[in-house]
Amino acid sequence: MKILPLTLLGAAALSVLSLSGSANAIEVVHFNSAVLPSAAKQESGAVPEEGFPIWGHLSKPKGEGPFPAVILMHGCGGLLQAHFDWAAMLNEQGYVTLVLDSFGPRSVVRVCTSDNRPTAPAQRALDAYGALAYLSGLSDVDPARIGVIGWSHGAIATLEAVNRRGISERFQNNFRAAAAFYPYCISDREFDLPVLVLIGDADDWTPPDLCRDLAKRNQSSDLFELVTYPGAFHGFDNIDFNEGFYVDGAGGGRHWLQYDPDAYRDSVSRIEAFLAEHLSGR
Repeated sequence: MKILPLTLLGAAALSVLSLSGSANAIEVVHFNSAVLPSAAKQESGAVPEEGFPIWGHLSKPKGEGPFPAVILMHGCGGLLQAHFDWAAMLNEQGYVTLVLDSFGPRSVVRVCTSDNRPTAPAQRALDAYGALAYLSGLSDVDPARIGVIGWSHGAIATLEAVNRRGISERFQNNFRAAAAFYPYCISDREFDLPVLVLIGDADDWTPPDLCRDLAKRNQSSDLFELVTYPGAFHGFDNIDFNEGFYVDGAGGGRHWLQYDPDAYRDSVSRIEAFLAEHLSGR
């Protein structure tokens, strides 16, 4: 088994600059992370404060909108080619995509061995709401049909963003649906919108049992779906992890990443069906 330094994950992100796998034009767009509004400001209708300036990579399908849209949130290693591959696939299916970069604007490369406040999942959830506000203002995006998909660290942020007991109740504009690839599941989360969680049963970084606990908490609702893939590891949908390798994690731990073609193909089908059900219809 390979043991690769985590710097290779950061280096892999450089491949996205060529974007050779995408047939859609990609535009770098700038907006601000959201600021959590106070109850008093909500009631007064005051103009919201501006958050930290961030950016993302916007691409659109062919044809005329308004289109549904999806925000994509990277993991602890930053932007990877796989995120742009997913975006290109979704463009072909008729979605505007915004690959959100939470790290570059803050001069952060990765946070896999430790986290810090500017890029903690709670802050990244506010990044997602900033992206939601930006997309909602585009003439060719339907603001009522915007979803979010996150991977690993970005998946934690995704679930944080749509937790009905969390910040979502503080924003008037909310997401329509959310999907999370191999998140670290916090079992007290509850949701009032469709949520799909996809995780490998052999994941040694984000324990699938925690996601099973989350599913039990939400079992009375038909909005939450958990899919576990037998024998699949963290990063099962990233073909660049094909042969598998270890990376360093927090607290001196090491975690195995590996592509799983069967799990990947199934996840593609499930994401397609999930978004078609919850975002495609007007």
